[in-house]
Amino acid sequence: MTHGAEPAEHHASEPSRLFFDSARLAGVGLAGSAPAAISVDGSHPAAHLISQEQPVETVGWDDAAELASARLREQPVVLVAGITDLMADGTAGTDTPLRTVLERLESPSDDALLGLLLPASLITSRRHQGFRASMARRWQPAGVIYSTGALPEAHPSEQLVLLYVRPRSAQTRKVHVFRVPRTGRGADVEQELTHLLAQPSGSTEHGYVLAQPWTAEANWRFDPSAAAPPPADAAEPDANMEAERSARTFGDLFERVKTARKDAFPHLDQGAPGAVRLLRFRDFSAGTLVPAEENDAVWAEIPPDRQLQAGDIVMQSVLHESTTRGPAVAVIAPEDLPAALEGSMNFAFRLKQPVEDHHLRLLVAYLNSAVLQRYTAGGTIRRVQWKAIQDLPLPAPDEALVDALDELNEARRRTLAWHREATALRQSSFTDRDREAARQRIITEGRVLRLRVEAASQLDDDSYIYRTTLPYPIALRWREVEAKVSITDDPGPAYQAVLATAEILFCYCALVAAALAYWEGVTIPRMSDIRSRLTSGGNPPGFGDWVAVLQELPSAVRHLGLQPNHPLTEFASFGADQDVLAARVRIYGQRNDEAHERRADELDLPGALQTALADLKFLLKRALFLADLPLAHVTLVRWDALREKASVDHHRLMGDHPIVPISILEQDHPGLEVGSLYVIDSERRLHLLRPFLTRQLCKRCRAWSTFHLERTHNGKVFLKSLEHGHPLPVEEPSMQAALQQVGLL
Repeated sequence: MTHGAEPAEHHASEPSRLFFDSARLAGVGLAGSAPAAISVDGSHPAAHLISQEQPVETVGWDDAAELASARLREQPVVLVAGITDLMADGTAGTDTPLRTVLERLESPSDDALLGLLLPASLITSRRHQGFRASMARRWQPAGVIYSTGALPEAHPSEQLVLLYVRPRSAQTRKVHVFRVPRTGRGADVEQELTHLLAQPSGSTEHGYVLAQPWTAEANWRFDPSAAAPPPADAAEPDANMEAERSARTFGDLFERVKTARKDAFPHLDQGAPGAVRLLRFRDFSAGTLVPAEENDAVWAEIPPDRQLQAGDIVMQSVLHESTTRGPAVAVIAPEDLPAALEGSMNFAFRLKQPVEDHHLRLLVAYLNSAVLQRYTAGGTIRRVQWKAIQDLPLPAPDEALVDALDELNEARRRTLAWHREATALRQSSFTDRDREAARQRIITEGRVLRLRVEAASQLDDDSYIYRTTLPYPIALRWREVEAKVSITDDPGPAYQAVLATAEILFCYCALVAAALAYWEGVTIPRMSDIRSRLTSGGNPPGFGDWVAVLQELPSAVRHLGLQPNHPLTEFASFGADQDVLAARVRIYGQRNDEAHERRADELDLPGALQTALADLKFLLKRALFLADLPLAHVTLVRWDALREKASVDHHRLMGDHPIVPISILEQDHPGLEVGSLYVIDSERRLHLLRPFLTRQLCKRCRAWSTFHLERTHNGKVFLKSLEHGHPLPVEEPSMQAALQQVGLL
């Protein structure tokens, strides 16, 4: 018998918190999704620390193997047994129930990940060699997280491990080993562990990648000397790539630039020959340089070796203890020159080697963050230590992150401009002697400001966001939900609209993911099943199929090593999200009940509607990554051979209206199809969706709609509209050939 236990609050000690956070992170890194916890023979607080907000299932030893086998089909699982019982001395009986579970447990695939919370003695002591031998017959280690003092009920010197194992197969796998420090910043431990899990070999301060897999006879102690060295025959990258790879710290990438004291050189008028602007602490306190005409700029005769160059970075070196951000940082532009830096409270530094513009912007944002708080010394007024920041680790280039930061900076800039405009307008009402003219000016000039605020405030409304930022097929369905929910005397149509919208959400996500996976050369098992049914004239694909596609996606693409900004990673995360799973299970059950004549009766319908509506809103919120993957219908491509650029006219099909203006973007290749649907990723790359999704004129409602393959009947192929459910027979042989080519027929 099993049951779900609600997560309880547990006030974990620092070693306990660091260990269980690391254990959970390792599960995510090794399997791609957060592990679920199963408490065996009694609920243990450690299970809640691993599962966090997920419910914990409790089970007896006799049923543990069956439950774990079922859960492993969906996500990684951690078994938490009676730790203090397993710590008992002697060999008789202490680990026998656990051995039995491991022998009976059936794994769904070689990639399944099982975690075992154990006393370290079970994998390090000689008397438990039999346990290791029994386990090694069917399982092989994938990752081990060690800690000391993580269990409050055990002695502070007791060592604990979270052992992650996979089914034993012919494939040799790397084993990542990590020992969690007893104290430290959680963010630092997380960063190091994440870095270790991404390494194919080598070591970090607290971990290493094992050179040779453990055998049952070996002592599985933490031993950094067993780390696998980096391959000696690795291909040599080109000089620029090698320089960029080696520049991992501040000192690797930057050198200090000489500064000037304010009174060390003669002051000059701004227009005097040889006058150089001397930048002071307050000249870039907002993170950008203040124009000389906006303050009392200082000009002086500064020698060339102390003058700044375009691309140099200036940074404040003093922070107040109350600040929660980093120092103000600015990049010197050509129009800021000639300039030098006053050095009493500032630093200037220069790149030793050029970097791409987006990487430089990322470095500036990083230095402006709170990360430099740890590199300061002093009391109320603290100074950044130049020698200390030489070892400051710097982020690798990440253009998608920089684009997101730029968008935030632009939003901040516009908001501040509106604030200044409103302040100036408000204050003018008290300085104008003509009160009537002042009142009219405030009404007239303030109208645009009020409209801006009104429009911005709508973005705090989730319904408005879904209606205006999601792809057209989903946004239109959501608009229909809103309209029908507003009719309070008849909840039936609203209930049907909610369930249909949930299905369309998963259908759209699954088909876009399938299209992306096809172009990456990946086969999703459920898509093969759908093809078999379509080819034989069987049942058309439905809600369950679209859910299955998304659930199978993470394991299908795991071997690709996709970049974090690849759109497939977003769909894989959505498919593996356990909170999404819980909401999907409920709404899918309601959809099935409606389809199989188990409809909610008149009394239960209002409650069923509210439950389904809440789940739909949650699912749409988790699917907001779609707002960053615009659906585009390409209408014209113009290739410029001299510039080697394509100008692409397209309809951006986002929001609940099908008629939208033409948008234009540039691409580096001409091979785009006019008339086809694409999604545009964060790097402005277009990904073809044909024939998984196509845009055609519906013959029933005469509206442009988004169609997908639904069924075959008597040798004919039929598509179905996501927006209205209208059928459309396939009449063009080329369309049917395309469906066959991608494996849908």
